[in-house]
This record gives sequence, C-alpha cells and structure tokens, in this order.
Amino acid sequence: MLQKANGDLFGKIYEYFLNKFAMTGAQEGGEFFTPMSLVQTIVNIIEPNHGTVFDPACGSAGMFVQTGYFIEDEGDKPAEKVTFYGQEKAELNTKLAKMNLAVHGLEGKIQEGNTFYEDKHNLVGKCDFVMANPPFNVDGVDKAKDAVKKDPRLPFGLPKNDNANYLWIQYFYSYLKPTARAGFVMASSASDAGHSEREIRQKLVKTGAVDVMVAIGNNFFYTRSLPCTLWFFDRAKERDEQK
Repeated sequence: MLQKANGDLFGKIYEYFLNKFAMTGAQEGGEFFTPMSLVQTIVNIIEPNHGTVFDPACGSAGMFVQTGYFIEDEGDKPAEKVTFYGQEKAELNTKLAKMNLAVHGLEGKIQEGNTFYEDKHNLVGKCDFVMANPPFNVDGVDKAKDAVKKDPRLPFGLPKNDNANYLWIQYFYSYLKPTARAGFVMASSASDAGHSEREIRQKLVKTGAVDVMVAIGNNFFYTRSLPCTLWFFDRAKERDEQK
C-alpha cells in the first residue's frame, strides 16, 4: 500500500502523530503544536511565497510545513522560493522540527536557543516573512542582562511588567524588511494591556505597520481553553503611512 500511495503520505502520518502527542499534554501542555487551522489562516493571509521565512519560536515547525503546502499549491517548489529559519528553546522540540521538515521534503536552518537572550540567525531587518506562535505571558525574563537591555529587537522600549508578550511582538516587527509581513498568535490580553505595554502598543500602531487583528475564541488549543488573537504586520503599509 505504501508503494502505491500518492502525495505527502509520510508527512501526513508525522503530522497525525504530532497532533496526538500534543493532545496528551506531554509537551508543556501541547503549546509547541499550533492547531493547523490557525497556521493555515496565518499562511493564507501573509502568503509567504518568497525569500526568508523565520519563526523564532518554531516548535515543531508547523508554520514551515504549511508554507510548503501553500507554495506547492501555487505550482512552485518550496526549496526554489523560500529559505526557512527557525529557533526553538527546547531540545526535544528542535529535533521534532528538524524531523518534521525532513519527512515533508523541506530544508531549513533550525537552531536551539532561548530567543529572549540569543538571536541565533541574526535576521533583524532581513526577513520577508515572520510567523510564530510564541508562549503566552512568560514571566521571569532577566531584564538586567545586557542581551535584553541593549536588544536591537526592542525599538519601542522594554516593558516594565514581568510579561514577555511585548518582547515577542517587538521581535516580530524588528525582524521584518521594510516591505515584509508577519503573522503570529498572541494572548488576547496583549490587545488591551495597560501601563508600559500600552505605551509600546501606541508606538507600534502609529508606525502604520499593524495590518489587522483577528480574535479567536476558546477551545482552539488541545489541552487548554483560552482565547487568543492573530496579529498581522505589513511594513509596506508603514511606508505608505509615512508618505
């Protein structure tokens, strides 16, 4: 039967077992596995069909797999159109991501590293597309480290509260080229957070780069019930805003 199978059979099998693994909660409550419906929505909106595609919280590389499908649906070969870069904190997830790319016939540069303190690929201002589902509401980031205090990926300032959402949001913005796009999953609380986060959000909105935000209801994630929001940046609109 395997010899007669058409299409990306082994990739589909791998996706199936990743899905089952996520549903068990074995890997940090399934956080590393973004539901396919959300990934497909991000891909279909930002249309990552050329250049450098980066996910600094790449988990099992689901964003890259769906990008590969998107490019193939357009009649092109992913290897000829895009270069995938990923960074992932956990060793297991890094291995899962590399395997996921391999079984789908994709190539990418995946490195293990804590994105809060390490920028393994040095892609600030160099990406055509950024896609991610970062961990929500992370606390305990050591803001006393020079890697954080002097981080060029934080152009709108360092949030004063112990929550990393607005670190991630600024990272995604900073990695983009002047005409590039980003799509990412974010905790709903980030949309109306106050104090220093509000000030950062105001600066970001004033650039004109925030394209659209989509509210997502509960029960999209496998082992927890929480709402989230999809954010989309389009820095070409930022340029239009400045004209």
